[in-house]
Amino acid sequence: MLTIAEFLALPAVRDAAPEEAVAPASPETSVRWVHSSEIYEIGPLLSAGDLLLTTGLGLAGVDAGARRHWVRELAGRGVAAVAVELGRSLPDLPGELLDEARRRGLPLYVLRQVVPFIRVCREANAVILDADARRIRMVDAVLADVHAALAAGGGTPGLVTAAAAVTGGPVALVTRSGRVVAAAGVRDERATDRLLRRPAAAAPVRVWDVDWGAVALGTGSATDTAGLDLLAPRLARVAAVAVGQSGAGSAGDPAATLLADLLTDTVPGTRELLLRAGLADFHPAPGAAVVGLAASAPDPRPVLAGWARAAHGEGLELLSGRVRGEALGLVAVPGAPDRTDPVGWLTGLLPATGTVTTVGPAVPLPEAGHSLRQAHAALPTATLLGRGTVPTRELTLPQLLAGLDDRALRRLVEDALAPLTAWDAATGSDLVHTLAVHLRAGGSRTRTAAALHVHRQSLYQRLARIEALLGRPVDDPASHEQLVVATTAAQLLHARDRSDGRPRGR
Repeated sequence: MLTIAEFLALPAVRDAAPEEAVAPASPETSVRWVHSSEIYEIGPLLSAGDLLLTTGLGLAGVDAGARRHWVRELAGRGVAAVAVELGRSLPDLPGELLDEARRRGLPLYVLRQVVPFIRVCREANAVILDADARRIRMVDAVLADVHAALAAGGGTPGLVTAAAAVTGGPVALVTRSGRVVAAAGVRDERATDRLLRRPAAAAPVRVWDVDWGAVALGTGSATDTAGLDLLAPRLARVAAVAVGQSGAGSAGDPAATLLADLLTDTVPGTRELLLRAGLADFHPAPGAAVVGLAASAPDPRPVLAGWARAAHGEGLELLSGRVRGEALGLVAVPGAPDRTDPVGWLTGLLPATGTVTTVGPAVPLPEAGHSLRQAHAALPTATLLGRGTVPTRELTLPQLLAGLDDRALRRLVEDALAPLTAWDAATGSDLVHTLAVHLRAGGSRTRTAAALHVHRQSLYQRLARIEALLGRPVDDPASHEQLVVATTAAQLLHARDRSDGRPRGR
């Protein structure tokens, strides 16, 4: 292509003494090809960006209305400009032609000197073809270097580096959510942000029929915007192959494969995680907290369906799948005023399916594997205790104590709670459980009574009995840690007895 300004500067055009009748929106308006014609019905034969040369022979014998129609048709086709040679056919530029061109924003020029149109077309179209050839050679050079980089094991970083080296401008490969997987030719994060906001050219990267992301190209010293427009879709197709071949992903079930690898900590880095998360159609927004989920059920499908409904209802990104017979997932929770505690908020959002679900800590995307592993590691303890949907932060102590055998746990209980266990065994009461709930409620009598479903007066009586038996206040800071450990050990012992079918120890 060449611009209107470059067209007007051609020797053949200068010899025709052009005068501007209607200015273009910009002198940089592109001209894709230059034609000459004298037929009135030329409009349907032209395309956007074409420039038409005419002596007006086809307009000489028609009325003003037909001439206006001729202008409207050319403008509607997106013609770049019209140049009318004044002479025998049209001694002067008809007023209706000028008026309609102004109304339609069609650039219009008059040529005062006679120059063979074949000469003008030859010069202009030779420039266009030469520019197009340079762009094609540039694209070929980029793709050759990109393929060489990929063959050498350079991966996506090698792809963008090779492209930036040839174009002389910045290149970035980004996921659909805007996370940068690889970038080259940018000085800093601010420059990368500018490239993503206003690329000179961009093209989508589709892998396995998934809108994975895009390549973004910035202006460079070795080509123009038209060259980048030509390069972008071709580079995107190569990028799709590179992304599709990353890691152990597969078209079959990229979500389950990625979750399995995160669980075993075999995803080598953040770039690999971004590539494969995009393949699994998981696109957390920048800054979103990522939370791991794990659940054990005879049939994980209802659990996964419940997670999907909950995530969809709140517009959350969810990556989930069945791995080794268990339901695993990652949820991206964007920041919001009601989500200052993403884990607590998500725990309340998840449906009660009758299965145990553990909710890992909120982490940045690069640490998603850690949250998933924490949720999965806590699953056996949560299942033993029958906790329902529970954050892993509430299972820290039970998980630590779960490594002890029954004898060690009973020693912890007896050292701190012997008077209570003896009373419970003798009376059939459950003071140990009451104390455990009270400690977990942070010492709040109101929350404890609500959790136990008893009146506060009944709770006060129980707490008074506990303190009398222990010989010290239950809210005594000096004994708080021991009581928390001991009541947790008692809960674990009770859960083990229940799971083994043993009579409950007192």
